[in-house]
Amino acid sequence: MKNKSVFLIPAIFVSVLFYSCQFKKQYQYGLSVDSTQAISVSELILKAPDNNVVVKGTISSVCQGEGCWMKLDAGSGEQVFVDWDKKFSVPRDIEGKTVFVHGNSYLDTTSIAELKQHQRDKGRPNEEIMLIDSPLIKVAFKADGLEIK
Repeated sequence: MKNKSVFLIPAIFVSVLFYSCQFKKQYQYGLSVDSTQAISVSELILKAPDNNVVVKGTISSVCQGEGCWMKLDAGSGEQVFVDWDKKFSVPRDIEGKTVFVHGNSYLDTTSIAELKQHQRDKGRPNEEIMLIDSPLIKVAFKADGLEIK
């Protein structure tokens, strides 16, 4: 009887652990997120800048180094960059998942010089680079909490 209990207790522990992990449907990072008032990523773009907002979106890419940023798909090829100043890290295999993000949106400006340098780095022809004559202004998001479903 004693020999059976030596194997039975660890087996039960592993089973319970495995069972509980299978049913974890969401992950919470940072502050708690109230998803009941969430807006879409495309709505966020129209309202930006905006403070204390919750956005629901699909994750299109994630930082593969440290899980320190993500991009949300806004449809029609647009994306919104989301970061959280390394307050937490997220898994790197969450592309395609739905996320609720709480925080503040802002307008992020990429200067003409930076845009030209990015094109040089990509090996674009100088004639194409010289056509860049205005900065790029895009909506970005600073998160203080997120929930992945």
